[in-house]
Amino acid sequence: MDPAIESALAWFKRIYLDGIPVLLRQNETAFLSFLCVVAATDALAGYRYDVDNRGERFQRFVTEYFPPGYRPHAEQLYRFRCRMLHNFSPAYFSLQHAVPQLHLQGSEIGDTVLSDESFFAGLRSAAERYFAQLVASAQLQADMLARLKNLDRGGAVYVSA
Repeated sequence: MDPAIESALAWFKRIYLDGIPVLLRQNETAFLSFLCVVAATDALAGYRYDVDNRGERFQRFVTEYFPPGYRPHAEQLYRFRCRMLHNFSPAYFSLQHAVPQLHLQGSEIGDTVLSDESFFAGLRSAAERYFAQLVASAQLQADMLARLKNLDRGGAVYVSA
């Protein structure tokens, strides 16, 4: 696999898959985990699909890689992603800390509950599925490498230590 892909995967794992559990340790930082999960999903969708429409990419990634319970919520999750990243507002979902029994169930106000730990578990599962396919597919690697080399469409992950 190309070193740029290996580097991007290593940074993705370090930043998101290792970093989000730190946010989940206490209620005061758990809200930020939702921002990270949608940002991470957005990044993975960009690596996976060579499609200009980010909503389509995001929804396809949720539908194809997240556990099946997320499929009916893919469109609302994209709207949630937009509201969270642009407005810091959890529209369309009621966010909960550490209540997995309520995850993806209807809330008291008529939207859907997202439990932080369960949402992160869905991301981790989706990332692992995608990474396994990426390792096995020259085409997926070529698509990701093209994305990493294109600053207008994403660019590489690089953090100066």
